[in-house]
Amino acid sequence: MAAIMFKMKCITNLHVGGGDVNYNLIDNEVERDMITGYPVIHASGVKGALREYFCNESVSAGEIDEIFGRGTQGQNETTPGKLKFMEAAMLAVPARASGGKRAYYLVSTQEALDNYAECLDVFWKKGKDKWMPKPDEVAGRSVEGISLSSSVRILDEEIHILSEKDFNKISLPVIARNKLENGISKNLWYEEVVPHQSVFYFTVLANNSKEDEALLNRFKDQVKDKVVQFGANASIGYGLCKITVAEE
Repeated sequence: MAAIMFKMKCITNLHVGGGDVNYNLIDNEVERDMITGYPVIHASGVKGALREYFCNESVSAGEIDEIFGRGTQGQNETTPGKLKFMEAAMLAVPARASGGKRAYYLVSTQEALDNYAECLDVFWKKGKDKWMPKPDEVAGRSVEGISLSSSVRILDEEIHILSEKDFNKISLPVIARNKLENGISKNLWYEEVVPHQSVFYFTVLANNSKEDEALLNRFKDQVKDKVVQFGANASIGYGLCKITVAEE
């Protein structure tokens, strides 16, 4: 099976809602992986956002249907697309620096990096021992009072590894939103976001046929180094992400 992994870096804050009803102080929480609890964009959300991007880029309807599939209007029958989309998994998120020379540092966990390594091993036969760089020592760096002891460089990003306990101390930003009617506040509500500079990755697959591999490469050429909008609140600039090729 042919595969291309894409890096997805948030240029602006991102909100992809989980759709769950909750009674917490936060009205709209972000999607999270049900096992790890890390922010995630499920495969359907990745596919939907990319299809919307292709529709706005004047790609032919035939090519869009070939890539993403087509529903038969008025019937239950559908034609599946030739490419398969995996979820966008978190690689790292920024945390505000409390020590060091930068305003923020990218942080992650060994679990998140191992998940990335597993993806590499499945599709590109690169086991953890073949790709994981030796951690660099860092001095005087800390985020939100948590000292940083080492960092690794992955996908051209310097990422600091935290324990699960320390990583869970770093909360995603919560933004107050206000519903106005004729300039009068009617409802104040709170929305969780994945902050800009966060890094995700997702993989797109194709069958091992010349035709499908060619389609996958055309898809790659259409999205690489482009900005694609994911999730909600596009009108206020949420969800703008730069897509680059990580592995192919």
